[in-house]
Amino acid sequence: MSTVVVSKYVNVEGASLHYLSREEESAENPLLIMFHGFPENAHTWEALMATLPTSLDIIAPDLPGYHLSSPLPSETDYQVPSLISRMAAFIEKVQKGRKVILLGHDWGGAIAWPLAAFHQTLISKLIIVNAAHPSCFTRAIKTSSTQRAKSQYISALIDKGAERTLTNTSFTLLKNMLGNGFFEKETSYSRTLLNDWGKPETLSAMLNYYRQMPQQVPQKNVSEKVLDDIRIPEIFIHCPTLLLWGEQDDAFDLSVLDKIEHYVPLIIKRFNPHASHWLHREKPEWVQKEVINFIGF
Repeated sequence: MSTVVVSKYVNVEGASLHYLSREEESAENPLLIMFHGFPENAHTWEALMATLPTSLDIIAPDLPGYHLSSPLPSETDYQVPSLISRMAAFIEKVQKGRKVILLGHDWGGAIAWPLAAFHQTLISKLIIVNAAHPSCFTRAIKTSSTQRAKSQYISALIDKGAERTLTNTSFTLLKNMLGNGFFEKETSYSRTLLNDWGKPETLSAMLNYYRQMPQQVPQKNVSEKVLDDIRIPEIFIHCPTLLLWGEQDDAFDLSVLDKIEHYVPLIIKRFNPHASHWLHREKPEWVQKEVINFIGF
């Protein structure tokens, strides 16, 4: 039987956050909260939501500034510590006594990793889909020219004229990120994304996540002096963690997973050799099985 997904809003630290949830919820169910990445929105999770059992409550917010969530007042509000604080407050508002499993992809994962580290009492388990741990990502851009090369797209997103360039090129860069063929067959989700990107306030909010990154990515062949100055943050996650990884990821070299057990001792890693960065949309049945096994249904 299919479940009904409804839209809801909650005020968090003075800004409205929109989220999707299942119509039927129970205080007895564990709560799975799913953070999407760039340049998507909460609707990216609908294929996965449809496959998960009704004995699991699900909430999927639009990250601050995305889609139907309000843009934040200042560009500095998109700094990672501020986003962590805001999304932790969101979880506290929607939790309602339920055990929380946090799932994050891409930028959603970049927030989920440190949120689980710094708000340990909020999160019982963590699931990450193709999102580099902050410590491991910083090490990778310091030591791997391959990862630096893969991350050069960020320079186009943090450019002062990025909004104008993306708009004038019909968002070709963003379309290419989502993979060949994604926009060939028009869907309600692809129309929603194009509509979001076409709103100047929303587009600027999305780009501010990159503009406020704690560590910007240097050029591929940068000097050793610049690399030596990069400091690797020490972020430890102590809850059980499931890492799901599509191996055909254009954004990440596998070097971003080096030594991850040092920071996440309770990690389980699962790889899909046929999926890309968008594992959750490309292989929702595979992701569903891994998630269910991990949660323990």
